[in-house]
This record gives sequence, structure tokens and C-alpha cells, in this order.
Amino acid sequence: MAAQALLHGFSYNPGVRGASNPVSSKGEFAGIESMMPHTLHFILPKSGQYARHGLGAVVAELETELVALETAKPNTSEKPQRVGGGGGGRQRVKARQKSQSTKEPQHTPRLEWLKQEGIDLTNEQTIWRINRSISRSSSVTEALGVIEEMKAAGIDSANEGTYLALITVCRRQQQGERALSIYEAMKQAGVKPGMLTYNTLISCCHQAKRLEDAFRIKAEMEAAGMRPDVVTYTALMALVVKTGPYRGRSSPAQRLGKALELYKEMLERSIRPDAITFNTLMFAGAQAKLPGKVLDIYRMMIDAGVTANKFTFGILLESAGSGGRLKAALEVFNEMCAAGVAPQTSTYNFLIEACASAPHPNAEKAWALYEEMKTIDNVSPNGQTYNHLITASCKSGDHAGALRAHELMRDSGFSKAVTSSTFNKLIQSASKSEGLDSAFQVYKKMREAGYKPDVITFGTLVSACGQGKDLARALTVSEEMESLGIKRNQVVQHALIGAYGQAGQWQNAIDIFRMMQQSGEEQPTALSYGMIFDACFGKEGTNVFLNTSEPGKLEITPGIEAAIGLYEEAVATGFFKNVVEGDLSRCDVRNMNCSGTVVALLAWLLHAGQNPPTSDLIIVTGISKGEGDGKGRKGRHRKKHSVAEKVLQAVGLPCKQLNTVTMQALSVSLEAFNHWLSDLPEVEDDCYFNEDVTSTVGTLLNSSERTEGAPNNFR
Repeated sequence: MAAQALLHGFSYNPGVRGASNPVSSKGEFAGIESMMPHTLHFILPKSGQYARHGLGAVVAELETELVALETAKPNTSEKPQRVGGGGGGRQRVKARQKSQSTKEPQHTPRLEWLKQEGIDLTNEQTIWRINRSISRSSSVTEALGVIEEMKAAGIDSANEGTYLALITVCRRQQQGERALSIYEAMKQAGVKPGMLTYNTLISCCHQAKRLEDAFRIKAEMEAAGMRPDVVTYTALMALVVKTGPYRGRSSPAQRLGKALELYKEMLERSIRPDAITFNTLMFAGAQAKLPGKVLDIYRMMIDAGVTANKFTFGILLESAGSGGRLKAALEVFNEMCAAGVAPQTSTYNFLIEACASAPHPNAEKAWALYEEMKTIDNVSPNGQTYNHLITASCKSGDHAGALRAHELMRDSGFSKAVTSSTFNKLIQSASKSEGLDSAFQVYKKMREAGYKPDVITFGTLVSACGQGKDLARALTVSEEMESLGIKRNQVVQHALIGAYGQAGQWQNAIDIFRMMQQSGEEQPTALSYGMIFDACFGKEGTNVFLNTSEPGKLEITPGIEAAIGLYEEAVATGFFKNVVEGDLSRCDVRNMNCSGTVVALLAWLLHAGQNPPTSDLIIVTGISKGEGDGKGRKGRHRKKHSVAEKVLQAVGLPCKQLNTVTMQALSVSLEAFNHWLSDLPEVEDDCYFNEDVTSTVGTLLNSSERTEGAPNNFR
């Protein structure tokens, strides 16, 4: 993808920098000359302007490097360099190391011209020609061979260009750490680096993932009286953005923050950013999955008078696409076309992905974009296009469209792009649109086509069985999964809990939950508790339970007692903290899901009934209506507020709205609560629990007239 290629070392090409790109993509000095003409005195010094320095011990050290390379022994002190990240990057590094050790071409003399008559070995032009030969070497071994020829010709001197040539070869060969060693030797020889050398070294730090060294080099540059330029800062930004993921130093959002700090420092020094600077910042925002921030940086770019290029629009579209910002993606696309940037296949893929990832997936628009891209020159659908079409169709409930996209993928020669994940989406789509039988038909086709199901496949099937109220099939799928040696993950365990709940077998659901607790690998989450609470409440969970309860007639079944017991256990371990110890007048359910809200309020009322508070009761359900980070969040809080109202209504406890500046809450007056308590029937100390639930729940759940196994109620 464009954003992934954007910061691949500094060999990436996120736009045309003009006169400020530190090193060309090939690393040749010819490329450097064309991009940074104002620094050529490093490579072609004016006569007498720069003193030459004896190679001395430096050459001896380089000879040692040469011997090590020729014997093909890997440098164990260096960490393997990743190229592009992930397993593919490691494989490429290994292949490159093997190629360098076994297939590296032998050095051929390149300084035969030194033997010609009339060659002045002390002339600066001669040193420049030698430096150019070094820089054009295809390997470090060959570069050091040129150094040997240089010595054999009686030249024991070097200038900055000599060291820079060696550093450039190291950089081209992805040997950034060796370049840093040459830099240290350069300083020991008393050779002063120039701006191009410093910027190239920072680029080498990028390759070697040496963040601290990069900032040290910047400090040494400033100490030498040189002012960092846009190349320096952009290279540092790229290093900050790329280094963190591999060493766990910071989150993507933190790396974005650090890059923005460097950008602010640039502006304070009156250094004008260019397109690559903004592309790097936008890439950081995309890594942090902050499409809104990416758009903000783009606006900063336009306000700064910097022209966007195709890489800019690629990052914008990829970020908006993966973030589900369909409207923003279409606006960026229109702006891209207005700027005269031709769309590519990836452009339409990002747009179709946005259709699939949007809060309200739009399969119709996705298919319209697919038809449009087929009419554009040099643009044609690929495997990724069809996968996004399948996703968009599945999420939109268009199972026929998903199947059509799958058929087109195969017919267009992209069968290799079909994966188990593709079938998993089709299985889920079939179960939602056409029912359980259709889902199993897709699963059968998957097996017949030779694709191996994974844990997601089985989780999808078990979930479908639960929704279809077919517990027998769910258990059969679970057994098949185990027979294939695939271990249940939390998704499958949740699906089984849901299936047992839909079948009314809450005891078996608790058994699965206990297995999850005891596994020691994936401990229960808030979602896990929500699933088990719903299973304990019956076939339709807490929602139908609340909707069917008569006001003041909330029935407490053994399953609900078990749910409250599980909640009490979680409170004892500190998992839930809805009530502050010693203060039963306030219950905060803002961090709970809907099922958890129901159980937490019931447990709270039980405790409050045993130890009545001396003030009005407050139930905090969410933030105030004027606060929040979006409509979705406020909507969830309003739903939770409604759930809390229904719980109080079901137990016959009157309440009123209590909206404050910062929170949304319900209030129960102390008088109403005491009246509610006095109106409850007398209770006994015995309490029904499933024997697997070890918590003690208040005796308010039990009626004096209750028989074993019969439901109880609050009134």
C-alpha cells in the first residue's frame, strides 16, 4: 500500500523533494548531485579548501571489515534489519545476507587509470574520482577493495567525500550500523562532517532503528555550528514513526505526538516543511488509526502552501478507507481528481474499503465504484478489490452480492486472493441473510475447495448456531474443531456460552465460563461477563427479560441468582467497581455494558436493602448530553440510562432524572427507597444458588413462601 511504502527506509519516494532529499533511491552520488547541488564541495572540494587526512588506522580497521566480509562470516554484533516489517521483511533480510555472503561478485580493479602517466596523486580532482569509484561500488567489499587500490597507488589520504562515499555504500546495502562505525572513525581521523554527511547518517540510523544515535548526531551537528534543515527533521520524524513498533518503546499515538513535536520545533526555527514532511506526519496519523488527525495534518499542509502529491492522497484515502470515513474518502478523491492526480487501482480499493468499513456499510456504492474503475485507463480490479467487495456486501446484508464478488474473483484469475478469511465472511453473511443451513453449505464448499478452517471459522459457525437456537450443531462444530487440533479461543467460548444461553442451559454456560477463568490464558473480559449474564437470564437475555417484566413484578430466577453471584465474585477480585466501599448511596454503571448494568443494579439494591443508606440514591449512567466524543458514545449512554430506568421500574422503585453538568444520572429519594423496603415481603436466610456459584447474595431475593426451584420476586 502507498502508506506502507511511504516510510520504507529513506529509499521510499513519497514525492519529489527537489533539492532536499538526503539520498537518492539508488544511493548513487549522481543522484545526490542532482538533488543537493549546494553540498557538492564535500565530494568535489575546491583546491586547498579542505585538508586531506591520512587513512592510517582507519584503513587497517576497514581491512579487517574486508576480511570478515570475504570469509562470509555474518556480523553477530549487528541485529538483523527489517525491511518493511513482518515475516516478509525478515525473509528478505535473510535472502540479502545470503546473497551478500555467497553470491557477492568479486572486486575488479577500478583505479587502473591511476597508473597512467601525468596523474597527479595529490590533486583534488584525483581524490574526487576515487571517491566516486567508492560510491559506485556494488557492495561494501568492493568499496574496501577500492580503498586497497588507493593505498597500493601510494595515496594515504582522504577527505570527507571518501568517508561519505563509504557511508553511502553501507546505506545502500542496508548496513546502517556499519555506517555509524565509519562515522566514528571519521571523527577520530579529525575529518569534519558536513550537512549531507549528517543527513545521510540519520538516514542510516533509520535503517538500523537507532533512534538515540539519530538524535545524538543531530546534537553533534548543532554543536558543530550547523543548522538542521528540512531533510534533517523529516528524517528524524520518519525514524520516530518507524522505530517504535519493533522495540515496543511507545504506542503509535505517542510516536505521532513526538513527530508533531519535531514539526513544531521546525516551525520555531523558521524551517519550511515540504510535502515529504507532511506525508510522514500523515503516515504517523494513519499508523495511530486517527483518520481525523490525518485530515487535520492535510489541512495544515494546504495552509502552508505545500502542494499535495499522489502519495499524500494515497495516505489520506487509505486512512479514511480503513477508518470507515466514506464521506471524507469521497471528498479526498474528488480533490485528488481536481488536482490532476490520476487514480490507481489502490485508489478505488481504498474507496471500496471505506464503503465496507463505514458505520453504515454501503454495498451499493462499493459496486458503483467497482464498475467505475473498470472504465478508467490503467486501472483494473485485483484480488484486494474483490475482497473489499465481499466485505462490503456481507456487512450490508447483501449475501447475493458477496457470492457474486467471490465468483468474479475466481473468474478473473485471482483465486490465490481467496483465503479462509474470505470464506469466513461468506459464512457469516449466509447465516445472517439466509439462515444456518446456508452457512453450513458455504462451510462445505470451503472444505471441498481445500481451504483449512481456522478458529474464526468455527467461532462464526458456533455463533450462527447460537443465533439459530441449534445447540446440537454448535456442540458438533466444537467437537470437530477439537478433532482438528484447534484450540478454543475466547470468541468460540463466548459463542458456546451464547448457544447454551439460547437453549436455556445456563448451568452449562457457567461451566464454559469457569473453564475460561481457569485456563490462565484468556481471562474473562467485560464482554465475557456480558455473555454469561445474558445466558443466565434466559433464552433472550436481559433485553427481553426487562421488556416483559411487569412493573414491580421482577422475577428472580435461579439463573439470575447465579448471574448476581458471578458479579459478586468479580467485585471481590476488583474487576467491577461500581460501588465505592462504605457508600451504598451511589452506583456508577458508566463502564458497564447493558447486561452488566442490569446485574450490577440488582446486586447493589440487595446490598442497599441490607444496609439502607441515609441519603438519596444516585445511579450514574453516563456523561451529560452536552459532552462526549461523538454521537455513538452518547447514544450508548442513553441506552444504558434507559436500561437503568427499566430495572428500577421492574423492581417497583420510583426514580427521577438527575442531569448535571458532567454526568447523566437517576435519583431515588430516600423516602421512596425506605417505603419500597417496607413494602417488601419478609424473607428467610436460605438462598437458592447453583452449587458452582460460591458467593453469598442478600436474602432479599428469597420469599418466605418460596419453594425450591420456584422463581422469586421483589414484591
